[in-house]
Amino acid sequence: MSAFLHPTILHQGEGVAVTGIDVELTHAVDWSALLRPATGHLVLNLDGHAVILGHRIRLGIVPGTVSLLRPGERESIHASRLPGGGRHRFVVLSATPAWLETNFGDSASALHPVLQSADPSGLPQFGQLRSMNLAERDLCESLLQPPVPRSLRAAWFRGKGLECFSLFGAAPKPGSTSNDPLRQRIDTATLWLREHFREDLDLHAVARHVGCAPHYLSRLFRQHSGKTLSQKLREIRIDRAAVLLRDGSCNVTEAAFEVGYNSLSHFTKAFVTEKGQRPSDWRAG
Repeated sequence: MSAFLHPTILHQGEGVAVTGIDVELTHAVDWSALLRPATGHLVLNLDGHAVILGHRIRLGIVPGTVSLLRPGERESIHASRLPGGGRHRFVVLSATPAWLETNFGDSASALHPVLQSADPSGLPQFGQLRSMNLAERDLCESLLQPPVPRSLRAAWFRGKGLECFSLFGAAPKPGSTSNDPLRQRIDTATLWLREHFREDLDLHAVARHVGCAPHYLSRLFRQHSGKTLSQKLREIRIDRAAVLLRDGSCNVTEAAFEVGYNSLSHFTKAFVTEKGQRPSDWRAG
């Protein structure tokens, strides 16, 4: 494994592992060691491009996508992360056939064929599944930055492993589609908030970007997300601040200004609302 990749073992259980990577690359690096033979792998790719090559596998990975593969027992593969824009953020969830059978039992038939009982020929199986929606990207972000104390992470990751293989590893439904125009508007508005989270909320600017009237967007967003645009912006800001505080990048005042708060009291109130504790207590946790 290249020293430049710096994989982090987020969770290692009996038959399942969660590995996270967040790194800047100036040249291609090999990450084949993360993709063990005869094991089902979910690759949740937030940023960065990659390729996976083998005798029978040809798979390209682009930002914002979920990929699923199971290298054959005798398949020699090469996986390369390409420098491109520089930053690579992705999570690899790996599960053995025994873990999948134990945890899904009779429900295993509802999983993607790649994850079902091992092919007796030992041939690899793979597939580029689909793009992640914003809720799924949030799930991937939470895997890279677990929102629970270290003492609870093993239990939390066990649950998330099952959630991810149920969500991303399900067999595709015939005729299924993700082209819901209402969902697309919600996702577009949320993406705008993520890209402008340091700025005060400008409802008219968001509405112009989404392509609908401001009052209609406000009603639509609340109905379909359960939050107002202001509440979603607060969530995005505080989630970002929580990461900065937990990894020691900023003190409380610095984190408040970094995520767009000019008042420390307003920041503290928002933080308590979202996380249930003061930012100073979160930083010390």
